[in-house]
Amino acid sequence: MGAVKFEGVDVLDFLGKVVELHTQHYKDDFDIDKELIQNLAACRNEENEQLLWMSRTCGTYCLWERDVYLQDSHENKVWRFYHEQTKDSILAYAIRLDGIQDGKVTGCIWPLDYHAHVERVKLLSCAIEKVSVLFQDGTQAVFPYDSYMQQINMFKAEHGTSKCVTWLPESERELQTILRREHVKRDYHAKPGDIQEYMDSLKKSTLRGKLKEVQAAAAFTRKPPSHKKEPER
Repeated sequence: MGAVKFEGVDVLDFLGKVVELHTQHYKDDFDIDKELIQNLAACRNEENEQLLWMSRTCGTYCLWERDVYLQDSHENKVWRFYHEQTKDSILAYAIRLDGIQDGKVTGCIWPLDYHAHVERVKLLSCAIEKVSVLFQDGTQAVFPYDSYMQQINMFKAEHGTSKCVTWLPESERELQTILRREHVKRDYHAKPGDIQEYMDSLKKSTLRGKLKEVQAAAAFTRKPPSHKKEPER
């Protein structure tokens, strides 16, 4: 199947089906993803509408696309890890959230070639210059990236744990240019896809999907027990 996109979809329903077919362990990771996606869709902040999501054999991850393109950010390291350090089977997707309609999170989803995407991210990621941290007591501070880990520990003693960490690139303009180009490129090469056809193809290619097909076939061919009384001998 070539590059496709699914527009106007029920995002959580789509991702939930992927989890059922592909993620075998730690499926409750998806509960965290659902809460994040629902909150972001309700806020309608344009920067937070672009996400990258992965389904692994053991768990899922939902990450802000912006942060994935920042070199050595937590999100960048997570996105690269399963390409560079493991042999896990990964299903990856780019997501644009459009909002909430009739109680459902709607948006556009692009299936990604995970390994090729990671290699592209490595080439395009921007350097981080500073880190902005919001602490538990409401204090906000900005630290140089090279030393923020040391400084943040001192602030935690006085201001509590960190509630929000924002990576600040050396050039926000450069980062936004990269992201816009990636969005245009991704959308240009993708054709509208059929969700049912896509899910059927996943059933044939994923271990869990194959198991479900085998179980369904076995249930269909299994004969019901006979209720007829055996003749007396």
